[in-house]
Amino acid sequence: MALLNKIGQVLTTDLTKDFKFPKNSKAVEHLEFTFVEKLKKCRGTYQLGKRVHYSQAYLTELIQEAVHSCPSAYNSQSARIIVLFADSHHQFWNIVKDIQRQHVPASVYEGIRIKLDQCANAYGTILFYEDQRAIQQLQKKIPFSADDFPLWSEQTSGMVQFAAWTALADAGLGASLQHYNAQINHPVAEHFKIDENWLLRAQLCFGSIEEAIEDKIESVNPDSFQVFS
Repeated sequence: MALLNKIGQVLTTDLTKDFKFPKNSKAVEHLEFTFVEKLKKCRGTYQLGKRVHYSQAYLTELIQEAVHSCPSAYNSQSARIIVLFADSHHQFWNIVKDIQRQHVPASVYEGIRIKLDQCANAYGTILFYEDQRAIQQLQKKIPFSADDFPLWSEQTSGMVQFAAWTALADAGLGASLQHYNAQINHPVAEHFKIDENWLLRAQLCFGSIEEAIEDKIESVNPDSFQVFS
């Protein structure tokens, strides 16, 4: 897939070549953190900054590797990723601001604007898409599961979002997952010349952590986890 000049990198889950990201061959016992401990580092961080010491190329490859490692139902690989840096990152959040300003009362918009400014202050943004053409092709190929593929597509997107966020958190970066979707899908696609079959599902802004992160208070619903033997 050709790179989009205006927005940096377009990544799809079927890209496998030209990876230079180092593979870890050390034994599991030498890892500093367990997997669960890494998950606990995925906390929504709203005060994000641009004090990031990784190169854009490294971060792109890190995100691409995380996305490529995600499973998908019937190996659909329907996830599509766009990474925005620099001007493209700011252009995206300006579009979101303009659309929100048109659709919400002025008294409500002021609070939304503050939140959107926080997103714009981040170093970059990942846009998570699902390719509707890929889903429709699978629906035709496997008609007895046709009704399930849109749901499985959402599950795929969730796993991809989770993987990218975990990879960034493990690199010491903060992130905030946003869901400005339906209203901005067409304007963003038009601005960045994105395939019309790609459906926007979420946005993850990321950058340096500029606020103290308090320990998460666990609230466990005893009915949410059951075991049978």
